[in-house]
Amino acid sequence: LGFNTTRDGQFAIVTRTPNRLHELFVGNTDDTALSQLTTVNQAFTDEVQIQDTHEVWFENPHGDKIQGWYILPPDFDESKQYPLALNIHGGPHVMWSPATPAMWHEWQTHAAAGYVVFFCNPRGSHGYGQKHLSAIRSNWGAVTMTDVMAGVDTMLEKGFIDAERMAITGGSFGGYMTAWIIGHTDRFVTAVAQRGVYNISSFYGTSDVPRLMSAEFEAEPWEDRDKYWAHSPLAYAHNVTTPTLIIHAENDFRVPIEQAEQYFAFIHRATDTPVKMLRYAREGHELSRSGEPAHRISRLNEMLNWFDTYCQPEKLAQAEEATDKPSDND
Repeated sequence: LGFNTTRDGQFAIVTRTPNRLHELFVGNTDDTALSQLTTVNQAFTDEVQIQDTHEVWFENPHGDKIQGWYILPPDFDESKQYPLALNIHGGPHVMWSPATPAMWHEWQTHAAAGYVVFFCNPRGSHGYGQKHLSAIRSNWGAVTMTDVMAGVDTMLEKGFIDAERMAITGGSFGGYMTAWIIGHTDRFVTAVAQRGVYNISSFYGTSDVPRLMSAEFEAEPWEDRDKYWAHSPLAYAHNVTTPTLIIHAENDFRVPIEQAEQYFAFIHRATDTPVKMLRYAREGHELSRSGEPAHRISRLNEMLNWFDTYCQPEKLAQAEEATDKPSDND
């Protein structure tokens, strides 16, 4: 957020970087230098380890260039292989940066737990031109999956990702894509689908933004029911073999909880795949960003526990063993 403070070009701006949280700076339009005025987040950043964010560009099978980033876990050893935590953005037209405020703490949390974190801006994201933005019109799932999986393959080529220990997660459109991808591939050993759109026809009838679907898929649901079903992750839920945690808020009016209820029921009734649904009372679509503190902490812990169950079971076993050991005071 920037604004002019004087007529001679001085301005104030609140900004951040991938390694520094928000602070207030002042500058002048005639000079590129900024002077930092506040250190309100310094105490916190001094007591935690912040991992660097690394940029990576890659091509999808069509030759389109996609921008992404990855974060390595602490004490990274390039001779070892690590589990991957793939994060997919919402929107569907959001543009992530390595300093995205709503996700920065989450990515750093995943990395701190021993994961290589990967995220990118596949086609459909803002910021890369109209062709890139419009590429997912009437085809959210297949187009985005092509780009995201190209990014995963690029990360695998680096040699430090264990292909047998890959986790996937995302919220809203990212939840849609998590469900879409695990309905079309078994490459991930665990998934956490959050506040996702899974049945675009019923979403049209219950969401506070119903016209999003008719705009994105260029038809009303009664005009092309087959198209709406073919592009709904729910249509492929019976194919899911990836253990799946579904997280949703009960007061979500953007993506009502009926979406999660349907998705849970289809996987549970059609397969033997482990599936669990968490409902957060009193919360809305912004649970991960502005929910009750206890709920936000719970969500992060539940996500990591689900990841670890399938990607790092030895870590959970060690934690349980440590808990079971009698203390000196017993």
